[in-house]
Amino acid sequence: MTALGLILSGDAEVWGITLVSMQVTVAALLLAAGLALPLGARLAVARGRAARSASWLLHTSAGLPTVVVGLTLYFLLSASGPLGWMDLLYTRTAMILGQTVLAIPILATLVSSAVAGLPREAFETARTLGFSGLRRLLLLLLEVRPALASAMLVAFGRIFTELGAALILGGNIRHQTRTLTTAIALEHTKGEDARAIALGMILLLVALAVNGVVHGAALRRRPA
Repeated sequence: MTALGLILSGDAEVWGITLVSMQVTVAALLLAAGLALPLGARLAVARGRAARSASWLLHTSAGLPTVVVGLTLYFLLSASGPLGWMDLLYTRTAMILGQTVLAIPILATLVSSAVAGLPREAFETARTLGFSGLRRLLLLLLEVRPALASAMLVAFGRIFTELGAALILGGNIRHQTRTLTTAIALEHTKGEDARAIALGMILLLVALAVNGVVHGAALRRRPA
């Protein structure tokens, strides 16, 4: 059967792998957002050497190779590692953890830039209303909602298409931790090119759709 035929026929293996990829990525993205959005807003309003160091660290971490993240977490979660007692290695939870680590610096840096670019009036409004701490950060985040959506989509595209961490932490177990990227690599080595191409087409279509939405949102925000 051809690659397109596998997709259109609703091949259980192909769509099951796609579902695992979506579940892991969405869970990691939501977890990362809960941590990274307030962190990014806090860095945008913070001053001092510590804030600058944290910002530099996040910007650097945003470009970390996924295999490095995967290996680091592997040694932490392995039986001989400090977190081995949790027995998370080769589970979806480990994959979610890896993708969360990858997504946090991306989200935090994009959100920090968006909040830092707000007009002074936004910060003055927060002070006038007497907001401080978390309430102040939430108000500033509401002011950059379109940028937040774009940041989420960018992070989604990054972690949805990654291979290194997913393969190392998940182990590419059928029906459990096999994602689009790990399955493509496996099917290619087996010579199952039709299935590999089918999976690649789905991966590409999702990535293109996400990038299209991000690009469209950027155009709408651009002044006429």
